[in-house]
Amino acid sequence: MGGVKLYWKKYRKAIEHVIPVENQFTLFRISSWRVILFRNTVLYCIPVSLVGLVLFLIHEFMTGKVFFPVFMVIVVIMLMGFVINRKIELDYRMVIVVILLYLIALIYLIFVGSDGPGALYLLIITFFTAMIFPPKATYIPLIINTLICIGIGLVIKFNIFPTPLSDTYDLTLWIAYSVNLIFVSFVSVLMISSILNGFEKTRIKEVMLLKKLDASERYYRNVFDSNPVPMYIFELNTGNFLKVNDAAVKKYGYSKEEFLSMNITKIRPTSEISKLMDIFSTIKTRTYSGILTHMNKEGHSFPVEIDTNIVSLDGVEARLVLATDVSKRVNYVRMIEKQNQDFKDIAWIQSHKVRAPLTNIMSLTEMMLQNPHGDHIDLLYMLKESTTQLNETIASIVHQAEENQIPPE
Repeated sequence: MGGVKLYWKKYRKAIEHVIPVENQFTLFRISSWRVILFRNTVLYCIPVSLVGLVLFLIHEFMTGKVFFPVFMVIVVIMLMGFVINRKIELDYRMVIVVILLYLIALIYLIFVGSDGPGALYLLIITFFTAMIFPPKATYIPLIINTLICIGIGLVIKFNIFPTPLSDTYDLTLWIAYSVNLIFVSFVSVLMISSILNGFEKTRIKEVMLLKKLDASERYYRNVFDSNPVPMYIFELNTGNFLKVNDAAVKKYGYSKEEFLSMNITKIRPTSEISKLMDIFSTIKTRTYSGILTHMNKEGHSFPVEIDTNIVSLDGVEARLVLATDVSKRVNYVRMIEKQNQDFKDIAWIQSHKVRAPLTNIMSLTEMMLQNPHGDHIDLLYMLKESTTQLNETIASIVHQAEENQIPPE
């Protein structure tokens, strides 16, 4: 049994070699589908016809007939020779095969009569031609069948040469037989043409839809791969990375191959893993946005704003994550908070440290005004000391404000 399979595989490859299809993408075209149908017909008909031919030859030789079997052998050899000859264009080979099949059918009709498969061959050739040739050529077999029936009718009418059909049919009966044969051929061609036309329209729609889907897939793939913000997709059940973009590779320091062998916990500090598990066990199938802490390959932690949603990648339920580094934003907020604290400190200094020497100056000035002729030397020293304190305090406030000035973004 194994040997038969091996020989069949070799035989199949040989037929595919002599009757090739240009490329796999052309399978969407009806013309390529017709070629494949022709190839498969040849593939299965050659071994079956050889078995039938051998049995036919044995029967004919046992009955003493020689000419007809020899002629059939010659026709079959010619048929196989034209089929496997790659030097002849495939369209011409298909036409030659149909012509030789018609020749075989005609010989069967004339020399074997209604007991042979001639009429059946005519119908099979009609079906076969309608399926492997374009619509304009499908009605040619109807004309050929009609001409064959007319020719045989003339042979029966005028007894041009002896044939078993003359013993079975008179002209009237043959006309009735021929009309039925031509009618069946016409209906068959009409149905096959309609089916193939519908099939071709469907295939064209499928091709257009596939092209649109392919363009859409390329667009979203480019959006993902070329996005300047790190993006990645991980499997929901395992947390394993399924896909990462170039920005993520650059940001985290891992190669794409390393990412695809990792789990999402590898880009989180140990202290954040329990928080991560709590978040994803809570949100389940919902979207999520928030700020988490991530870690790159070198162990450096940084805050990221996460936006995530459920997606399906190759049939696997997953999450798409957009991870925006918000280190600058967080640092800026911290600076604002520190600045606000500094302003509070300045307000406290103003209300306590500046206010004290200023109050002293105001009091000393009032005393000097009330006693203009007294000894003011002590008051002047006290006034000088208060003004010095006030100057130092103001200088300290200015220096602190300059150090904590908020830089522009």
